[in-house]
Amino acid sequence: SSHFLRPHTSLQSAIVAAMARRSNILAGAVLLAGLAALNSVSFVNPQPVERSSRMAMKGSAVEWVPKLSRDVVEVMFTAPAQGARSRMLIRADADVSEVIKQGRKKLGFDQDWMPDSDFKLYNAEDEDAGPLKGKMSENGLIDFSYEIHLYYEPQ
Repeated sequence: SSHFLRPHTSLQSAIVAAMARRSNILAGAVLLAGLAALNSVSFVNPQPVERSSRMAMKGSAVEWVPKLSRDVVEVMFTAPAQGARSRMLIRADADVSEVIKQGRKKLGFDQDWMPDSDFKLYNAEDEDAGPLKGKMSENGLIDFSYEIHLYYEPQ
């Protein structure tokens, strides 16, 4: 019979069991020492930094009012039905039809057999207001956080 297949003796089993107990005790001791170090005041509880005055913080906050003050604005262009979206830079004075053409190309929906007139743009915040028409600046465009939705609505 091969020496790999011989059964373990009881002495070998006792030695293995003792080694396992020793390693468990050692691991427990290391864990307790680590926890004690973490609870030490010098490591975990630094003193809070005092503010010199509340007025210093009060003056630094600027309230943002949604408005259009830029000639070029970044918008999120989304086709919700397909789950496609992309950030796009558009001119504030761009016509909605230009934005549809640019967005279709950006998302890969610019197939020749689907005319631009079959697509409509909506303000994501107020789709119930109907499709956007005219210049983007006349459709509630603001400097930041403006999202438009593209829908395929063939005539």
